[in-house]
Amino acid sequence: MAVAAHALPHFGLRAARQALLVIHGIGEQNPYETLDSFARGVFMHLTEGRHFRARLCPVEIAHKDWTQVGMRIDIFPPAPALPPCPDKDAPPAAKQKESKTNETKEAKLESLGHVDIFEYYWAPLTEDKLSASNTLKWVLKTDFTPLRYFADNLQEMLGVYRLNLRQAIGKALAIYWRELLRVFCLYLALGMGAALLLWWLPKPQAWGAALKGIVAALLPLLTVEHSIILFFYFAFLLMAWFLLQSLFELYRQRGPSLQSTSERIWAALNLTLGLAFLVLAVWLDRRAGSHMPWHVWRAISQSGHWQPLVGAAIAAIVSYALTAYVADVAVYVNTDAKSKNFAARNAILDGSTAALKMLLASEKYDRVILAGHSLGSVIAYDTINDLLAERSADPGPASDPPNPYLQLAQLQKLKGLVTFGSPLDKVYYFFREHVKRDQAIRAQVLSMLHSFRRDFSGRDYGKFSFNYYMRQLDDQADPLIWLNAWAVADPVSGELKFYFPNDQRKFPYHVPVLAHLSYWGDPNFYDYFCERLL
Repeated sequence: MAVAAHALPHFGLRAARQALLVIHGIGEQNPYETLDSFARGVFMHLTEGRHFRARLCPVEIAHKDWTQVGMRIDIFPPAPALPPCPDKDAPPAAKQKESKTNETKEAKLESLGHVDIFEYYWAPLTEDKLSASNTLKWVLKTDFTPLRYFADNLQEMLGVYRLNLRQAIGKALAIYWRELLRVFCLYLALGMGAALLLWWLPKPQAWGAALKGIVAALLPLLTVEHSIILFFYFAFLLMAWFLLQSLFELYRQRGPSLQSTSERIWAALNLTLGLAFLVLAVWLDRRAGSHMPWHVWRAISQSGHWQPLVGAAIAAIVSYALTAYVADVAVYVNTDAKSKNFAARNAILDGSTAALKMLLASEKYDRVILAGHSLGSVIAYDTINDLLAERSADPGPASDPPNPYLQLAQLQKLKGLVTFGSPLDKVYYFFREHVKRDQAIRAQVLSMLHSFRRDFSGRDYGKFSFNYYMRQLDDQADPLIWLNAWAVADPVSGELKFYFPNDQRKFPYHVPVLAHLSYWGDPNFYDYFCERLL
C-alpha cells in the first residue's frame, strides 16, 4: 500500500522510502559493525524518540564489493501485532491464502514507510599497505607541511573571512601569530618526536637477553613456598585483568547487552576469585615473613634488564597504532597519482561512489542520506564531489562514460550528509594540492573538482577567471542538508571552517581518544540527525 505524499508530514517521515549509507572511519573495523551501530541507533530513535511501531528486517543486495546485507526499519500503524519479515521463498499458494484470510487486516498490517541502512566497508583496501616506519615517514612529512606552505596556509585561513581592509589586517595578524605558535609549540615538537621514533623503532630490542637476565635475578627467590605465594599474586593480577576487560567493554558499549546475565556472572566470579587469591597471597606472605612483591620489584629494578622489555612493549604498541590507524589516513589522503598507494585510494573512492550511485539510481528510494565517521566523512565528501563532477561531464561518446549516468532527478534524491568526528578541515589544511602563484587555471580546476560547500579562496584570477556550475544539490526547493557533529575532546574532529554545513553541534564527550568513538553509542547523536533528515 503506497503512502500518499500528503500523509507523510502527519505520519512523521519525510518520505516513505529512504536509504541511509554509512561509511566507517579508521581502525580495525569489522564487517557490519557500522551497520549494527547505526541500525540500533536509528531504531531506538524511531521507537523511543518518536514512539513509532517499527520492525527490523534484513535486506539483501547484490553488490558484494561493498556490502551484502542491509537492515530495513519498517514503520507500522497501531495494530495487534507486528507482522513477520517477508519470506521471499514462501509458496505462492500460501501467500494467496494468507492474503484472502487477512483482507480486512491488510491495511493495518501494511508498512507506512521504511528506512534501509547500508554500510560501505572499505577497511581491507588499506590493509598492509604501509609499514610502521613508512607511516612514520609520512607523519614526519605531514608535520612539516605547514612550514613549507606557511604563507599559503595564512591566505587560506584569511580567505574564510570576508573582511574590509582594516578588518583584514587585524585578522591577518591574529592568524599569523596563531600559526607561529603552532609552528614553535606543536609542529616542531611533533616533528622531533616523530624523528626520534623513526630512529628508535627499527632498532633491535634485546628483549631475549633482558628476559633471561630478569629470570636469573628472580631464580634465587623461587623456593617452593615463595613460588606458591607468587602464584597466588599472579592469579590475583590475572583476575583483575579479566575484570578490567569487562569494565572497559561496559564503558565503551553502554547499551543493553546480548548476554547480560552471563556478563554479571563472569564479573562476579572474577571479582570473588581475585579477592580470594589476593587475601590468600597476603596471608601466606605475612605468615612466611617474605614480603615477596617488594623482593620481586627490587630484583627486577636492580637487574638493569627491564628497560629493553619496556622498550619492546612500547615499540609494539606504537607499531600497531601506526599500521592499524594512521596508515589508513596516509593511504587515502595521498592524492599523488605517482604514489604506489594511489590505486588503493582510487579503489576506496570508486567503491563508495558505486555504492551511493546504486542507491540513487534505484527506484526503491525517494530520499538517500550519506553519513561518514572520521576518515569516512572525508570519503563521503569526496564521493559527493565525484558525483557532481560526473553530472557536469559530457555524457556523450567517451572512452570511460559513467555507469550508470545519474539523471538530475536521481542525483537530487541525495538529501542529507552527516559527518561526525570529521577531520575535513585538517585534511584540507595538511593535504590539499598546492598551486604555484601564477597557476590561475589549475587552481580553479582543483577548486571545481572539490567545490561542494567549500568556502571561497579569496584569490583573484584576473583575466583567466572562468565560471563553473556545480550546485545541483543546492539549487532546488528541497536542498541537501549537511550536519556536522564534533567534540572538543575528540582531537580528530572539529567545527568546520573551510566548509558550509547547514548545522554543526558540539557534543559533550570528555574522555580523549574514547571521545572519537562516543558518537556511535550516543542516543543524542542519533536524535540530532534523525530529527533533521528522516
